[in-house]
Amino acid sequence: MTADAKNHHKISDYMEKTAPILFFLLSSEGRILDANQFAKTIAPTSLRTARFDDLVLDFSGKFRLKSLTDDGGKEHLLSINTASGMPQSFYFSFVPAENHVLVFGRLDTDQIESMRKEVLSLNQELNNLTRQLHQKNAQLERLNREKNQFLGMAAHDLRKPIGLVMSYSEFLIDEAETLDPEQMQFLRTINASSTFMKRLVDDFLDVSAIEAGKFDLDPARASLFQVLQQSLELNHLQAMKKGIDLEVRCHENIPLILMDASKIEQVITNLVSNAIEHTPPATRVTITLSTDPQWISFSVQDEGKGIPADEMEKIFKPFEKTSIKKSGGEKSTGLGMLISRKIIEAHKGQIWVESPPGRGAAFHFTLPKADVVA
Repeated sequence: MTADAKNHHKISDYMEKTAPILFFLLSSEGRILDANQFAKTIAPTSLRTARFDDLVLDFSGKFRLKSLTDDGGKEHLLSINTASGMPQSFYFSFVPAENHVLVFGRLDTDQIESMRKEVLSLNQELNNLTRQLHQKNAQLERLNREKNQFLGMAAHDLRKPIGLVMSYSEFLIDEAETLDPEQMQFLRTINASSTFMKRLVDDFLDVSAIEAGKFDLDPARASLFQVLQQSLELNHLQAMKKGIDLEVRCHENIPLILMDASKIEQVITNLVSNAIEHTPPATRVTITLSTDPQWISFSVQDEGKGIPADEMEKIFKPFEKTSIKKSGGEKSTGLGMLISRKIIEAHKGQIWVESPPGRGAAFHFTLPKADVVA
């Protein structure tokens, strides 16, 4: 092979495999017979059976291959579809060669430069927006911390006077034999309102601690069955007032596990109390404690109206309430389930609710037997 032939071969090889220019070999009717590697890479589909005018973005409908071929190799700026989905402009030359047409396309450098500047501008704008977002996030975090501090301080200061009102009203109810029925009802209203206010304040303090990241656990090895019994002592009076039977089904040999017993008791008390409040008088709330190789499971089933399917997601969200009213008109802070979920998740457990139509609602949680409390 001569030196000229070698150079010609290198040029052809470069054009075929490497050069960032388009090359198409077309039939006289415009069907693509061959293309170089760059054209195959940039084309949106296989070129094996495509027509060249299928690649061209021709909104005016005036594209005619023959008129361009007869134009003596003059360059024409055309946009084509690409594999990226974005159109790209090239300067095309159409050169007739016997029964074929040679098509060469070079990049529109002005368009590339314009796009580069636009990308740089958008990138700068994105950076500015990112900085503003970080500033807003920092501001929101600061405001949230201040809100939690204020909420915690207010709730803490309110807890004591509310507790006094609640305790003294209970004392007066027990001792006031000389009051008439209307006066006694006033006292009961004061006691009920102060009880709800204390519960609300306690929930605010818990939520404040959770959001502030100060929800610390005090884990120790303890019996979930004993925790359940302690909780039921608190719920017994509430159930007795409504004539509700608390039925406990407990498997034998429930093992000790590592947990914060007071927090778990808070969860059980909340779930059982909630079940009593949703269960009609003179019916039953069923509590089950069971175990398997990995988990200890707790569930409480009420005989209330259940929870509509489209409201199930509200259960564990703050201040969300379902449309189902409690059987005795009891009030809810809308925070109890959120707090319960946080406590169970802090123990690496799971909590959920089931409510098949017409069968009340059942709340479940599981705690791992392994010592995984953070």
